[in-house]
Parts: sequence; structure tokens; C-alpha cells
Amino acid sequence: MKTIAIVNPYAGNGRTEKIWPNIELALKQSIGTFQTEHTSCKGDATILTRKALEGGATRVIAIGGDGHLNEVINGFIENDVSLYPDAILSFVMSGTGCDFQRSLGVSSKWETAVAKLKDAPIRQIDVGKVSYTAADKTQQIRYFHNIASFGLSGAVDHYLDNSPLGNYLGGTLLFLWATIKTVFTHPNQTIRYRIDDGQQEEICSRLCLLANGRYFGGGMHAAPEAELDDGLLDLLMLKEISLLKFLWHLPKIYMGTHLKLPVVYFQKVRKFTAVSSEHVILDIDGESPGFLEATFEILPKVLKLQV
Repeated sequence: MKTIAIVNPYAGNGRTEKIWPNIELALKQSIGTFQTEHTSCKGDATILTRKALEGGATRVIAIGGDGHLNEVINGFIENDVSLYPDAILSFVMSGTGCDFQRSLGVSSKWETAVAKLKDAPIRQIDVGKVSYTAADKTQQIRYFHNIASFGLSGAVDHYLDNSPLGNYLGGTLLFLWATIKTVFTHPNQTIRYRIDDGQQEEICSRLCLLANGRYFGGGMHAAPEAELDDGLLDLLMLKEISLLKFLWHLPKIYMGTHLKLPVVYFQKVRKFTAVSSEHVILDIDGESPGFLEATFEILPKVLKLQV
């Protein structure tokens, strides 16, 4: 098996670069020899992954955070299919949020995660697809492994991209602070939506999400019933709600006890389209590449995963 590790040294606010020599040594002890490529800028991981697969790699290991893993996955898939169906994706999380590994029960300690790669089972998982509006008004496509959402979550991404707090806070605390800080300025927005090619409906919401995985936002148990291989996305829409009620219910999202709240709309879907006359920001696996109008779909069991 030809294995290539794609490393984002900037993940975790530069933490990955510091600990990579230790991860590299542990990986060699766990899985044997492999080649390494380091990213230098946003988008590099997709290009390096595609190059690795074209060069005969049968396994790619993403070393970084959720955003880095998203880029690697986009190197596997094009036109809604895996370009190399026998190729395997693995990962070692070393970023800030590391939400996807929670859905898989992967240890937050990289040492444990690396050791388990030696005999880890291979499974086929679903991948989500978003067709969205980029900043230049063009229509773009991005695939996602975990959760795509819009509204407050997209605004949180923008806040984090411009905040120095990432150098001092990490994981859950960082995302919690960013959410609380942002919600004071982010309003409910009017969204027109369509589920599985049904009739168009309307909702006023602060946050809507389509989940393949269960966690986002640095540990929020946002979609406790989501499955990675059921051929469905879990749709959650927060109905119009006051700021005080949102803050009151926020702990329930971390505990995963919010689905039965009257203010939460929940349904499993295969396709979801949303549009708004307002400026509604997307969040795709922790990154914000664009805005509504957007269509969200599921690609059943399109990717081989070994962790």
C-alpha cells in the first residue's frame, strides 16, 4: 500500500508543525513507511491529494483540522464520484475544533489515534455536496464530510478568521466564545427553502444545518441522530427565537438534547435548497467559502475511510 500523508503545519494555530516530528515517528511505528507533503496555503491539500492519487497512492492520511480534512476529501471526489474508488482516506486530527473524529469515536489524543490506524477497519461513508454562491457571484461546488450550515455559524467563521483569540484559546472554549460574541450582532434571517424537490416554504432563522456527522462548532452535539452511512442528511433549522432564549438553550446543543425543543425543526433529507434576499453566510466543515443560494445533497457511500 502506497501511503502519503498530507500535513497542514498551520493547523491548531501552528501546533501541528511543532508536534509533527512526534506524529511522524509514531506513524512509522504504526503503519510503516510513507511519503509526506506539506501544505503552504489554503487549497493546497486538494491539489496535493489529487496529485498523490494520480501518482498511485492507495491511502492518503490527512494531518490537520476539519478544514484540512475537507480539502483532502475534495481531492478524492469530482463530479460526485470518487476518482479512485479503491483509495482509502485516513486522518489524524491536530486542529482547533476536531469535530469529525467525535462522530467516529476516535480518541482526541493523537497518540491513540495513530496507534489504532495499524488495524483500523475500513468503512464506506457518505459525503455531502454543496452547490453554492461564491463571493464573486459564481456558482461553485464543495464536498463535505461533516456538517454544512448557514447563518450564525458562517458569521462565527468570519469572526474566528479575524480574531487573535485562537492564539490563546482552543477547541470548545474558543468556539463557545465566538458563538456568544457573534450572536449579539447576528439577527434572525428570512430563508426560503425546498426539501427533496417539494414545495417552497419559508422560515425566519438564526441557524440552519445539514449534518452528515454529529458534532460541529468545537464540540456542539448538533446532530445526535446523524449517521455517516444512511444516505441521508439531518436537517436542523432553528425557528425564530429571541437572543435570550437562544442563549438559554445553547447548553442543550452541546449536550445533544435540543431536537425535541419546539424551536427546532428536524427532518432527515436527501436534498435541501435554500435562498434568501439577505446576506446569509455559509459554513462548510468549519470554513466559509460563500453564501446562499445553495443546494445541499448527499452522495451515499462514496468514500472509503479507515480510522
